[in-house]
Amino acid sequence: MLLNLNISNFAVFEKESISFDSGFNVFTGETGTGKSVLIEALFLILGERASKDFIRKGKKSAFVEAVFDISNNKKLNIFLDENNIVLDENDFLIISREILESGKTINKVNNRIVPLNIIKEIGNYLIDIYGQFGHASLFKKENHITILDGLIQNEIKPLLEHYASLYKSYNNKCEEIIYLEQKLANKDLRMEQLDYELNEIEEAGLEEFEEDNLLKEIKKLSNIQEMKKSLYDIHNILSQDDNSIINNVNGVYSILNKIINYDENLNNFLSRIDLILEDIQNFTYEINDYSDNLDIDEERLAVIENRVSLINRLKRKYGYTIDKILEYKNSASTELELLKVAESNLKLLEIEKKELYDSLSIYAEKISSIRKKASSLLEKEILNELYDLNMKNIKFKVSIKDKLEFSIEGKDSVEFLISTNVGSDLNSVQKVVSGGEASRIMLALKKISSDMDSIETMVFDEIDAGISGKTSQMAGMKMNYISNNHQIICVTHSPQIASISKNHFLIEKNVVDNNTFSTVVKLDDNKKLSEVARLLSGFKITEKSLENAKELIESSSDVIL
Repeated sequence: MLLNLNISNFAVFEKESISFDSGFNVFTGETGTGKSVLIEALFLILGERASKDFIRKGKKSAFVEAVFDISNNKKLNIFLDENNIVLDENDFLIISREILESGKTINKVNNRIVPLNIIKEIGNYLIDIYGQFGHASLFKKENHITILDGLIQNEIKPLLEHYASLYKSYNNKCEEIIYLEQKLANKDLRMEQLDYELNEIEEAGLEEFEEDNLLKEIKKLSNIQEMKKSLYDIHNILSQDDNSIINNVNGVYSILNKIINYDENLNNFLSRIDLILEDIQNFTYEINDYSDNLDIDEERLAVIENRVSLINRLKRKYGYTIDKILEYKNSASTELELLKVAESNLKLLEIEKKELYDSLSIYAEKISSIRKKASSLLEKEILNELYDLNMKNIKFKVSIKDKLEFSIEGKDSVEFLISTNVGSDLNSVQKVVSGGEASRIMLALKKISSDMDSIETMVFDEIDAGISGKTSQMAGMKMNYISNNHQIICVTHSPQIASISKNHFLIEKNVVDNNTFSTVVKLDDNKKLSEVARLLSGFKITEKSLENAKELIESSSDVIL
């Protein structure tokens, strides 16, 4: 349930905080005061795209925030848990949108920045907004089955969920069959090709790190001459030159040996020089031996180069690394085994497909039976509701026809047919009804489905367009009935609807210092009486209009649907 709506620098509103109650809430006000702006603010809270045009002139940003009590909204709580959104201790959900000069928005849920699509998903659980042009969904035939199923969701939902699971399995099975049939179309050629490719890779005997080792060996064999020359130079530096390292170390040894008799501590240095000299001599011998054993093996180099060439050829055919080649080998082996048993697998798949088809048919028939039974009840109930809304010569029928193929919704094609005049044939809703008539039909559907609708807050934006008098009063009564189980927020120009409300808010436009802004005031009983009188008579409120307003309010409280 919507508890509070806060607005700052949003279009005509400078700073407003509106506290809502349960039941039937009504907003009235003269044209242009900002009633539609409040609806736009709610749309933003539900995740609609924002525009920088909403920012109040002279301000750098606009802000809207809504607080909801979702303690009874189990589905939403599950969604929030899945998306790691934590509620406060009161189970309050706070959604905010800040619109910047750039047109971008900062979107938060419980003070955590979230993507807009998350807010949009959350919005689907919070508020259902129906406006004077909301009948567009009624004019689309594809929506009629959804509307019908929504009226019987408690009964039909488990069947539809099981059917949807079967439908998914059936489609997957069909795709598997098509895949196998395509494979079998050139089975012999493909098996021959796979055999050849597997033999080629198998004969190559590839090893995981082989290519790196081969490249290292090529590098070594291709640079033997340079290595031998460098090692010869090292040998000369160590021992052959007059100024060789070994000669210099021997010189150090001789100098220490001359002065050793003067200080016995010099023996340590002399011992260390012995070890250094021995180390250098051993290193020199090892370098010399290694150099002598380095030979240019042209035959080995040719073998390695051929091996690398083979690997590169296989890489071009099967993958850009040895790992990828081996992966292709595994997949090719799997495909070959599949082809060997494809015909027998295809027969099994056909049997499974037939079993799924039969199960789908059974569930589709059960679903269709429920829809047909519900359609008869809907036809009677909708006629009763529309009669109250001054559509007395109407005929309404739910047409359910069998489709040739299964769909995610079953095999039913559902369409609402209507006749609004005596003697007229039934026809598609979009071809017959006006916007005002469509508004009344949608209100009737909301009334019928209100006991089952899981969304707590419903918003009706000027649903009274095109109706007046007694019809408006009945529209208000139906919204009041819906408010027994739902929070209703209604923007209206109708005194009949306003008279029925539990909570009445007035939107007024004010001008202060050449600055225009709108305010929202919750009316007490006396001010509500004055506002209903204004709606009845216009700008001038008279004693007569006040009496009429009082009578209208009192008579509305006595009507029970």
